[in-house]
Amino acid sequence: MRIRRVVVRTFAVLLALALLISAYVVVQVSREVTELLRVPSALWPSQVRVVEATGRQVTIEQVDGGPTWLTVGTVYGLAWETGSGQVGQVVVNDGERVQRRFRLLEGTLPAPGTLARYSREAYPRDATRAFPGLEVQELTIPGGAGDLPAWFVPGDRDTWAILVHGRGSARSEMFRLMHSAVAAGLPSLAMTYRNAPETGGGLTELGLSEWRDVEAAVRVARDRGARDVVLMGASMGGTLIASFLERSELARHVRAIVLDSPLFDLRATVHDAVGGAGVPKLLSSAGLRLAQWRSGVDLAAVAHLDDTSWLTAPALVWHGTSDDSVPVETSRRLAEAAPDLVTLHLVEGAGHVEAWNFAPKRYDRQVRKFLRAHAR
Repeated sequence: MRIRRVVVRTFAVLLALALLISAYVVVQVSREVTELLRVPSALWPSQVRVVEATGRQVTIEQVDGGPTWLTVGTVYGLAWETGSGQVGQVVVNDGERVQRRFRLLEGTLPAPGTLARYSREAYPRDATRAFPGLEVQELTIPGGAGDLPAWFVPGDRDTWAILVHGRGSARSEMFRLMHSAVAAGLPSLAMTYRNAPETGGGLTELGLSEWRDVEAAVRVARDRGARDVVLMGASMGGTLIASFLERSELARHVRAIVLDSPLFDLRATVHDAVGGAGVPKLLSSAGLRLAQWRSGVDLAAVAHLDDTSWLTAPALVWHGTSDDSVPVETSRRLAEAAPDLVTLHLVEGAGHVEAWNFAPKRYDRQVRKFLRAHAR
């Protein structure tokens, strides 16, 4: 009997400990998901220090709080107060400083010691600097939560490109795709939306409300003469586009879609992330339910892979195989669900929204080809 009591007590203690650990994991998952939904009003820091710059090469070094990924990819952007350029292949990496090939886009070379923005965006954040020599207009989209700033570059086609950036980013994230759209002759509108940094941040609803801002942009395009549109989105921009296609009567004007690292299902993304850390799906599901209760965002309503009937137009999808933010498997699932509509390009080794940075020529060539095939 004594041994039995010891066994029962031990089992009870272990069970209580397991329940406590499980509760802790659920709460932590919930906190991380809730934090993911909260968008700051400031853009992420991305500064590096220029050690030396010439017309062909630039040497940069990391600063506290700046990006750590200075040796990956093929092309990244470098912007400073008096100019901007693009860094290319790594020439020398001594562990502290990185020398890469360099192409000056505009302005004057940065002096040694200059702090510069190093970014996958690849272009300055100001459209007038990112598209030199072209007409750039500043437009206002009348969104449901207030006026929304947008940049517009005219074109000679009747199909407009409307570009939607991702969570925590700015319109300039879309300049890589926008350059391809402009080169293909499409009038191009880079927009932002409610709860984004440029509009003050806040709690994103993953498209449940923000899709109306995409609708407002389509309406602006139609009012200005567009017969139809191509929607182009990165990361959570893909979520907004999917929500728009599911819900808007204006979806009939969409001729084609271009997506980069699209976020179609936050639940799958969370399961993939915490599953890699050994968290059972049962606990991550409980954490998601708690996050939904805390935030008020219906996560099941923005799961766009359970039913893909919203996709009725041809889609060109890009995804990096090393994306640690949105699992590449979600784009594969979309391609498998709609093989007649989806053309999927995987870029080996690329991270989140970095397909262009790893394969810029291939990316631009395929996007232009797709747009010319589907735009009028």
